[in-house]
Amino acid sequence: MTNRIERYSPGGNLDHTAKLYRAMAAVRHPQVVAHTDRVALLAEKIAITLGKDSKAAFFAGLLHDFGKIVLPDTLFDGHDISGDEYAEIKTHAISGFDILGEFHMFTAMCAGLHHALYHRGYGLTIDDFPKGITLPLIKKVLETATIVSICDFIDAYTHRKTKLKHSPASKGKSEGKTLRELLLAQYPGDAQLIDLALEANQEFAEVA
Repeated sequence: MTNRIERYSPGGNLDHTAKLYRAMAAVRHPQVVAHTDRVALLAEKIAITLGKDSKAAFFAGLLHDFGKIVLPDTLFDGHDISGDEYAEIKTHAISGFDILGEFHMFTAMCAGLHHALYHRGYGLTIDDFPKGITLPLIKKVLETATIVSICDFIDAYTHRKTKLKHSPASKGKSEGKTLRELLLAQYPGDAQLIDLALEANQEFAEVA
Protein backbone atom coordinates (compact mmCIF):
# COMPACT_ATOMS: atom_id res chain seq x y z
CA MET A 1 0.00 0.00 0.00
CA THR A 2 2.92 2.35 0.67
CA ASN A 3 4.02 2.10 -2.96
CA ARG A 4 0.52 2.93 -4.12
CA ILE A 5 0.40 5.97 -1.84
CA GLU A 6 3.73 7.22 -3.15
CA ARG A 7 2.80 6.53 -6.77
CA TYR A 8 0.11 9.19 -6.68
CA SER A 9 2.49 11.88 -5.37
CA PRO A 10 -0.37 14.00 -3.98
CA GLY A 11 0.15 17.63 -3.08
CA GLY A 12 0.07 19.11 0.41
CA ASN A 13 1.90 16.17 1.98
CA LEU A 14 -1.24 14.05 1.80
CA ASP A 15 0.94 11.02 1.16
CA HIS A 16 2.80 11.61 4.44
CA THR A 17 -0.50 11.99 6.30
CA ALA A 18 -1.75 8.71 4.82
CA LYS A 19 1.40 6.82 5.79
CA LEU A 20 1.40 8.34 9.28
CA TYR A 21 -2.27 7.41 9.75
CA ARG A 22 -1.61 3.79 8.76
CA ALA A 23 1.38 3.56 11.08
CA MET A 24 -0.47 5.09 14.04
CA ALA A 25 -3.69 3.15 13.53
CA ALA A 26 -1.81 -0.13 13.14
CA VAL A 27 -0.62 0.11 16.75
CA ARG A 28 -4.10 -0.11 18.29
CA HIS A 29 -6.50 -0.64 15.37
CA PRO A 30 -4.95 -3.04 12.83
CA GLN A 31 -8.38 -4.21 11.73
CA VAL A 32 -9.30 -0.60 10.92
CA VAL A 33 -6.19 -0.26 8.75
CA ALA A 34 -7.11 -3.43 6.86
CA HIS A 35 -10.63 -2.08 6.36
CA THR A 36 -9.53 1.34 5.12
CA ASP A 37 -6.98 -0.23 2.77
CA ARG A 38 -9.74 -2.32 1.18
CA VAL A 39 -12.10 0.65 0.93
CA ALA A 40 -9.38 2.76 -0.68
CA LEU A 41 -8.66 0.15 -3.35
CA LEU A 42 -12.34 -0.45 -4.03
CA ALA A 43 -13.10 3.28 -4.26
CA GLU A 44 -10.12 3.76 -6.56
CA LYS A 45 -11.31 1.01 -8.92
CA ILE A 46 -14.82 2.43 -9.10
CA ALA A 47 -13.55 5.94 -9.75
CA ILE A 48 -11.40 4.67 -12.60
CA THR A 49 -14.36 2.80 -14.08
CA LEU A 50 -16.54 5.92 -13.90
CA GLY A 51 -13.84 8.24 -15.21
CA LYS A 52 -13.67 10.12 -11.91
CA ASP A 53 -10.64 11.28 -9.92
CA SER A 54 -9.10 8.02 -8.74
CA LYS A 55 -6.51 9.78 -6.60
CA ALA A 56 -9.20 11.67 -4.69
CA ALA A 57 -11.23 8.48 -4.23
CA PHE A 58 -8.20 6.48 -3.11
CA PHE A 59 -7.09 8.93 -0.42
CA ALA A 60 -10.65 9.65 0.70
CA GLY A 61 -11.13 5.89 1.14
CA LEU A 62 -7.81 5.47 2.90
CA LEU A 63 -8.51 8.25 5.39
CA HIS A 64 -12.28 8.01 5.80
CA ASP A 65 -11.94 6.44 9.28
CA PHE A 66 -9.14 8.75 10.42
CA GLY A 67 -11.22 9.76 13.45
CA LYS A 68 -11.11 6.23 14.83
CA ILE A 69 -7.47 6.58 15.89
CA VAL A 70 -8.62 8.61 18.92
CA LEU A 71 -11.13 5.94 20.02
CA PRO A 72 -10.46 2.99 22.38
CA ASP A 73 -9.36 -0.20 20.65
CA THR A 74 -11.94 -2.15 22.67
CA LEU A 75 -14.64 -0.70 20.45
CA PHE A 76 -13.25 -2.74 17.54
CA ASP A 77 -12.35 -6.06 19.17
CA GLY A 78 -15.26 -8.02 17.72
CA HIS A 79 -17.75 -7.94 20.61
CA ASP A 80 -21.37 -6.84 20.23
CA ILE A 81 -21.55 -3.07 20.55
CA SER A 82 -23.93 -1.45 23.05
CA GLY A 83 -25.95 1.67 22.31
CA ASP A 84 -23.52 3.85 24.26
CA GLU A 85 -20.52 2.32 22.49
CA TYR A 86 -22.16 2.83 19.12
CA ALA A 87 -22.76 6.49 19.99
CA GLU A 88 -19.05 6.82 20.76
CA ILE A 89 -18.07 5.16 17.49
CA LYS A 90 -20.33 7.56 15.59
CA THR A 91 -18.15 10.48 16.70
CA HIS A 92 -15.36 9.31 14.38
CA ALA A 93 -16.83 10.98 11.28
CA ILE A 94 -16.77 14.49 12.74
CA SER A 95 -13.47 13.81 14.52
CA GLY A 96 -11.91 12.84 11.21
CA PHE A 97 -13.22 16.01 9.62
CA ASP A 98 -11.97 18.17 12.50
CA ILE A 99 -8.48 16.63 12.57
CA LEU A 100 -7.92 16.51 8.82
CA GLY A 101 -9.66 19.78 8.04
CA GLU A 102 -6.72 22.01 8.84
CA PHE A 103 -4.47 20.15 6.42
CA HIS A 104 -6.54 18.35 3.76
CA MET A 105 -10.00 19.90 3.48
CA PHE A 106 -11.27 17.85 0.53
CA THR A 107 -10.36 14.54 2.16
CA ALA A 108 -11.60 15.84 5.51
CA MET A 109 -15.03 16.59 4.06
CA CYS A 110 -15.24 13.11 2.56
CA ALA A 111 -14.37 11.64 5.97
CA GLY A 112 -17.03 13.74 7.64
CA LEU A 113 -19.67 12.84 5.05
CA HIS A 114 -19.12 9.13 4.53
CA HIS A 115 -21.79 8.12 7.07
CA ALA A 116 -24.09 11.06 6.34
CA LEU A 117 -25.04 10.00 2.82
CA TYR A 118 -27.36 7.13 3.62
CA HIS A 119 -30.79 7.12 5.22
CA ARG A 120 -30.61 8.30 8.84
CA GLY A 121 -26.86 8.63 8.65
CA TYR A 122 -24.63 10.80 10.80
CA GLY A 123 -21.64 13.11 10.54
CA LEU A 124 -21.00 16.29 8.57
CA THR A 125 -23.94 18.48 7.53
CA ILE A 126 -24.19 21.24 4.95
CA ASP A 127 -23.89 23.76 7.79
CA ASP A 128 -20.40 22.42 8.48
CA PHE A 129 -19.14 23.08 4.95
CA PRO A 130 -16.34 25.67 4.80
CA LYS A 131 -17.44 29.15 3.80
CA GLY A 132 -16.65 30.08 0.23
CA ILE A 133 -16.51 26.51 -1.09
CA THR A 134 -17.51 26.46 -4.76
CA LEU A 135 -20.38 24.45 -6.22
CA PRO A 136 -18.09 22.39 -8.52
CA LEU A 137 -15.99 21.43 -5.51
CA ILE A 138 -19.08 20.54 -3.48
CA LYS A 139 -20.23 18.32 -6.35
CA LYS A 140 -16.86 16.55 -6.48
CA VAL A 141 -16.81 16.08 -2.71
CA LEU A 142 -20.30 14.57 -2.75
CA GLU A 143 -19.47 12.28 -5.66
CA THR A 144 -16.27 11.07 -4.02
CA ALA A 145 -17.83 10.72 -0.58
CA THR A 146 -20.70 8.70 -2.03
CA ILE A 147 -18.28 6.28 -3.67
CA VAL A 148 -16.39 5.91 -0.37
CA SER A 149 -19.62 5.56 1.61
CA ILE A 150 -20.90 2.70 -0.53
CA CYS A 151 -17.50 0.98 -0.51
CA ASP A 152 -17.32 1.38 3.27
CA PHE A 153 -20.80 -0.12 3.62
CA ILE A 154 -19.93 -3.12 1.45
CA ASP A 155 -16.67 -3.82 3.22
CA ALA A 156 -18.20 -3.50 6.68
CA TYR A 157 -20.99 -5.87 5.71
CA THR A 158 -18.65 -8.50 4.27
CA HIS A 159 -15.71 -8.30 6.71
CA ARG A 160 -16.68 -6.77 10.03
CA LYS A 161 -16.99 -9.15 12.97
CA THR A 162 -18.17 -6.51 15.41
CA LYS A 163 -21.94 -6.20 15.43
CA LEU A 164 -22.96 -2.57 15.50
CA LYS A 165 -26.46 -2.51 16.89
CA HIS A 166 -28.79 -0.13 15.03
CA SER A 167 -26.33 0.18 12.12
CA PRO A 168 -27.66 -0.31 8.56
CA ALA A 169 -25.14 -3.06 7.79
CA SER A 170 -26.20 -5.07 10.84
CA LYS A 171 -29.90 -4.60 10.13
CA GLY A 172 -29.51 -6.02 6.64
CA LYS A 173 -28.24 -9.32 7.99
CA SER A 174 -30.88 -9.64 10.72
CA GLU A 175 -33.72 -8.91 8.33
CA GLY A 176 -32.51 -11.41 5.76
CA LYS A 177 -32.00 -8.86 2.98
CA THR A 178 -29.30 -9.26 0.39
CA LEU A 179 -26.48 -6.74 0.46
CA ARG A 180 -27.70 -5.23 -2.83
CA GLU A 181 -31.22 -4.80 -1.46
CA LEU A 182 -29.87 -3.13 1.64
CA LEU A 183 -27.68 -0.80 -0.39
CA LEU A 184 -30.54 0.19 -2.71
CA ALA A 185 -32.67 1.01 0.33
CA GLN A 186 -29.95 3.18 1.83
CA TYR A 187 -28.73 4.82 -1.40
CA PRO A 188 -31.79 5.28 -3.63
CA GLY A 189 -30.84 6.54 -7.06
CA ASP A 190 -27.34 5.04 -6.98
CA ALA A 191 -28.10 1.62 -8.48
CA GLN A 192 -25.38 1.87 -11.13
CA LEU A 193 -22.73 2.79 -8.59
CA ILE A 194 -23.90 0.04 -6.25
CA ASP A 195 -23.70 -2.61 -8.96
CA LEU A 196 -20.23 -1.45 -10.00
CA ALA A 197 -19.05 -1.57 -6.39
CA LEU A 198 -20.51 -5.02 -5.77
CA GLU A 199 -18.94 -6.36 -8.96
CA ALA A 200 -15.55 -4.86 -8.12
CA ASN A 201 -15.72 -6.21 -4.57
CA GLN A 202 -16.47 -9.69 -5.90
CA GLU A 203 -13.48 -9.45 -8.24
CA PHE A 204 -11.23 -8.52 -5.32
CA ALA A 205 -12.60 -11.42 -3.29
CA GLU A 206 -11.91 -13.88 -6.12
CA VAL A 207 -8.33 -12.65 -6.46
CA ALA A 208 -7.78 -12.91 -2.71
